[in-house]
Amino acid sequence: MSARETMEYLVQGAALNRQDPLRNGHILHFPATGELVVAGDLHNHWRNYEKIKTFSALDCFPERHVFLQELIHGGALGPEGEDTSLQMLLDAIDWAFQYPGRVHFLLANHDLAQIQATPIMKDGYDLTERFNRAFQVYYGGRAAEVAAAYREFVHSMPLAGITISGIFLSHSLPGDSDLPSFDAGIVRRTLTDADYQRNGSVYKMVWGRSQSEQTLATLSKFWWADVFICGHQAQESGYGRLGKNMLILDSSHNHGVLLPLVLEKQYTMDDLVQALVPLAGVE
Repeated sequence: MSARETMEYLVQGAALNRQDPLRNGHILHFPATGELVVAGDLHNHWRNYEKIKTFSALDCFPERHVFLQELIHGGALGPEGEDTSLQMLLDAIDWAFQYPGRVHFLLANHDLAQIQATPIMKDGYDLTERFNRAFQVYYGGRAAEVAAAYREFVHSMPLAGITISGIFLSHSLPGDSDLPSFDAGIVRRTLTDADYQRNGSVYKMVWGRSQSEQTLATLSKFWWADVFICGHQAQESGYGRLGKNMLILDSSHNHGVLLPLVLEKQYTMDDLVQALVPLAGVE
């Protein structure tokens, strides 16, 4: 895909995010009927991404939605050592073009790190630098323009989603030490540059870890949420439980899972765990 085509995809994808009919501020309100397929972090795991598309079968289920998160950083490297995960993101944007208002993206910490040039080290190399290298390899003299279009797409991504049954979906949640200065109103109000910086509430929301029962109880009151479904924290078995009401999904490896939800149904944590689908079993 040329630089011009890539920029068009990213800019038009950003417009699709902002104009999502489910969006109110920076949170998506899912309808009272239909279904939602929730993916955990993907990190350029193409086989699992394709299985999510297969399972979702959006052609066959017109009331089904999909929520994707953290597609970038990971997977096979290109011939010059570049991170190739931009290609997965572009494919997912194309999927969203085909089913407008039904394929949704969730802001994650790796997205934010990329546009803020924050190093993320894994296996001895910097994921952010390898992704930047892809802009140079693919687009040469227009790399900076494409990177700017990518930044626009990241800034367009919603922070969360919520179902009528009280399931709150976000990449992560603020940790215990973040809570005193965290503004839960970021899901509704206009965001500023400061919100995305290290001491800002968006940053705390997508980078947070190790939430206590008390913190989860406080956040439940903020957002009228009964259950939280997040990604962010790697799970060897594909999922994990934190406290009484937080489920963590991971779709980035061979034991990855997805979570299909019936939007009008009330779920307990045990119900959610029972509903998980191992991606290895999706044909």
